Amino acid sequence: MSNVDEVITAVLKDSKQDGADFSGFDLQGVSLNGVSFVYATFTGANLDGAELMEINFSQASMENTSLKKAKIKNVNFSGANLKGVNFEDATLVGCDFKNAILENSEFTSATLKNCNFKGSNMSYTNMYSASLEKCDLAFTRLMYGYLKQIVIKESKMTGCNARGTDLSFSKLTNVDMTGSTLKYGDLNTCTFKDVNLCHSNLIGVEFKDAHCAGLQIEEANLEGADMTYANMEGSNLKNAFLLEANLHGTNFTNANLMDAYLVDANISKAITKGANLENTILR
Repeated sequence: MSNVDEVITAVLKDSKQDGADFSGFDLQGVSLNGVSFVYATFTGANLDGAELMEINFSQASMENTSLKKAKIKNVNFSGANLKGVNFEDATLVGCDFKNAILENSEFTSATLKNCNFKGSNMSYTNMYSASLEKCDLAFTRLMYGYLKQIVIKESKMTGCNARGTDLSFSKLTNVDMTGSTLKYGDLNTCTFKDVNLCHSNLIGVEFKDAHCAGLQIEEANLEGADMTYANMEGSNLKNAFLLEANLHGTNFTNANLMDAYLVDANISKAITKGANLENTILR
């Protein structure tokens, strides 16, 4: 049974519903604007297809809430508990998720623009085939996430921890990932353009068949990385640490490998035409 009329009646009387309990409510297709739900509880609620604008859900408890195909604009989710929330096919614009808990959340095929996830916990999140533009994911926890075929443009991911995350077949354009952790991540067949991975932890990362021409990856730790047939043409790997890396067939044409450490690396069939190999350590 729908609870839409009940909630609409309540917010018309008082737009501040802070601390109210809407657990398990069926609110499919509800349209809300300018309502405050600070510290409110929506555990297990159904808001599929909802239209939410200028809503304040900060510090709210929304565990396992469903917001599939919802249209969400300028909504504040900061500090909220969003474990297991389903945003599949949702459109989110200008939303604030700062310091929110988003473990095991679902963003499959979601569209996000100008959203702030800084400092949030997004471990084990499913963002398969999602699209992110001008979003801030700095210092987020993205550990063991499923980000396969994701598209990220003009966004910030500095200092994020994406250990073990699947970014295979992803497309990242103009993304700052300086100082990030992608240890043991899957970046196979990814396409990176104007991406900065300098000073990042990429130990054991899978980079096979990656298209990363012009990649900034100075002083990154790529120990044990598998870069088989990756295209690193024109990339900056100055001072990069590539101990025991698999560089079979890797294209380093015109790349900067100055002072890079390639001890015990597999460089069979690697292409180094025009590369800067000044002080490169090869043993």
